[in-house]
Amino acid sequence: MAAMNDKIGLAERVAHYEALSQRAQGSNVNEKTLLATDYLNHVNEIVMLLELVPDAPECLEDCRAWQPLSYVDHFRQSGIADRDLAIEAYPWSPPQYKGPFDQLVSEMNRLVDISVARLALLLEGGNEEQIRLVATRASQNLQDLIGQASAVIHGDRNVIDQAKIDELMQL
Repeated sequence: MAAMNDKIGLAERVAHYEALSQRAQGSNVNEKTLLATDYLNHVNEIVMLLELVPDAPECLEDCRAWQPLSYVDHFRQSGIADRDLAIEAYPWSPPQYKGPFDQLVSEMNRLVDISVARLALLLEGGNEEQIRLVATRASQNLQDLIGQASAVIHGDRNVIDQAKIDELMQL
């Protein structure tokens, strides 16, 4: 679909966007950005798991088992009523929203990888204070990025800059 999006003219792209936008009214898909917040539930899963690690270290295995899903793959596995619309609309999301959204998703996935690896090392050493600190910071930082992604989904283009994202990665 993205390839087809590249091959059609501006007028056709605008018409297709407007048709999708109209279909999105009253759905879980934002009519302006053509993105859906339901995707963020996938990331909320790992946030909850990370929060459990200090008190239940065996949850690290669940953290290791968690895998990032692409936006489309998440909705393919989703049971929400608007899943087909979410999948169809995603490639048509305007670049001023889709670009920052995709960047934030990438950074969330990177933060999860860094955090899980760091927690695994700390659990080997048994430093409970450091484990709690890293798990708490990872959870808070992921929640900050989720908030930014939610803002983008709702049409806010003023997202966190790369320097701030890099700062969040410092565990």
